[in-house]
Amino acid sequence: MTSGTDSERREELIARVLEYSATHGLSDMSLRPLATAVGSSPRVLLYYFGSKEGLIREVLARSRARQLDAVEQAANSGSDPIETLWRWLTDPGQAEIERLFFEGCVRSLHNQDGAWRDFGAASVQEWLTPMRQVVTRTGAAGNTPYAPTLVLAAIRGLLLDLLATRDQERIEGAFADLIRLLRTAPEESAGLPPRPGVTSPDAAQ
Repeated sequence: MTSGTDSERREELIARVLEYSATHGLSDMSLRPLATAVGSSPRVLLYYFGSKEGLIREVLARSRARQLDAVEQAANSGSDPIETLWRWLTDPGQAEIERLFFEGCVRSLHNQDGAWRDFGAASVQEWLTPMRQVVTRTGAAGNTPYAPTLVLAAIRGLLLDLLATRDQERIEGAFADLIRLLRTAPEESAGLPPRPGVTSPDAAQ
């Protein structure tokens, strides 16, 4: 195979594996049934990804990159960025990739050295800079150094609730309340310095 063919085949395989993983999860993934499902073989998967752990890390990185691309596009969109982001995240077509994302976050809490290492922490740090743009463009009055962390946590909490309960009406109502709270927060809170002894990761973005 030429390097170009190798690259194309690898991209084709990772796309199929990502689709399979979003539907079936990664926790109990076995190379043989996975290879059969994506039209390949364990030997070929190991050739392209080195190991099962390498394959999982690649899938997790791609799923995280897909979400990060969505938040960056929302931050730079011509419409309300937080509404744009929310609509993308709650689109039924994204449900499987969202489940894969939360699976990665939970597994990374218990697996500090394996394929899931740092997934949760990286998924937070990567979002903070574009979330600062989202919060600012949304017109949040309480735009403190911690606002991106607060909004990110609120959105992900609502999304997890929606995936778990499918209670669309209740979650949409809660999201609407979140937007109202953001836009009516006391203006005196804007620009407050971090509390003594506390370093804000958002402020360094």
